[in-house]
Amino acid sequence: MFEELRVAEYRFTLEAGERGLELPAWKASTFRGAFGHVFKRLSCMHPEQACGSCTALSYCAYPYVFETRPDQEDGFMGKYDQVPRPYLFEVPQDKQTHYEAGDMLTFDLRLFGKAIDYAPLFVTTFKELGREGIGKGRKPYRLIHVENRDEYNGKQRRVYMEHESGIVHQPIVITGKEIIERARTAEASGTGKIMIFFETPLRLKWKGKYTDDIQFHVLFRTLLRRMTGLLQFHHDVAPEWPIRELVERAETVRLVAKRVKWLDYDRYSARQDVKMKMGGVVGWAVYEGELAEFLPWLKAAERVHVGKNTAFDLGRIRVGGM
Repeated sequence: MFEELRVAEYRFTLEAGERGLELPAWKASTFRGAFGHVFKRLSCMHPEQACGSCTALSYCAYPYVFETRPDQEDGFMGKYDQVPRPYLFEVPQDKQTHYEAGDMLTFDLRLFGKAIDYAPLFVTTFKELGREGIGKGRKPYRLIHVENRDEYNGKQRRVYMEHESGIVHQPIVITGKEIIERARTAEASGTGKIMIFFETPLRLKWKGKYTDDIQFHVLFRTLLRRMTGLLQFHHDVAPEWPIRELVERAETVRLVAKRVKWLDYDRYSARQDVKMKMGGVVGWAVYEGELAEFLPWLKAAERVHVGKNTAFDLGRIRVGGM
């Protein structure tokens, strides 16, 4: 089951246009919001209809990518709160907001499972978005090139280059099997402790409320649900993990040290016409216990993130040894 996970990573390089760029410190919100509108315009087959009543709902790229719906109300882990989106952005954490004309900016896009097939549409969307402009004043940029990258094996393949014809997509994919092998290497040199860095706000819900009490079993429950959803909805795999036993063992892993704080981001939703708080925990925590069977899950979380609002580059974690 876990081995069926498929992840493709793409690095986009942009060049600010003649007017430069003005972006917020949290760039993921700008890229995700502006991108969604253009993606829908390019892919929507019946723009006059709402997605829910559209006859093309089952095979249109837009609802699959942005409004993924369950085929049934209940699933392997009970009622669905939210189906995981099959993509996420990772943006620079440098807080730079002003870019002069000609300045370069990169960000990463990660696609999961069946969404990998839509990579050329993502590239076309960001190329078109560059003409329309983003950020304050909707200033244009140029899409210079896009690379499909495999950091595990040091591979990269060019997908798009400005002034060259077409988009070439022969995806390099990281698999769950490779992630498991990485985890086994980490296990062999392990000490029974791990440190997890929460690099972007981690939004964990426990008993219906967001929490900054990052107990291991709470983190694992959230990751278990996310991995189940990604496999079920985007890989056509029906996981049969022993959930109760996994959670019981996760509850024996102890939180022995932490340094965290709650960090809030504001995001304006044009669709809902409201400003939204999207905060979570940043910092680090040290866990101790029987961790070997959880290392593949945590290494996978480095690629898929964990918690709420992962598409906006929230819940980015990094696993370190002790």
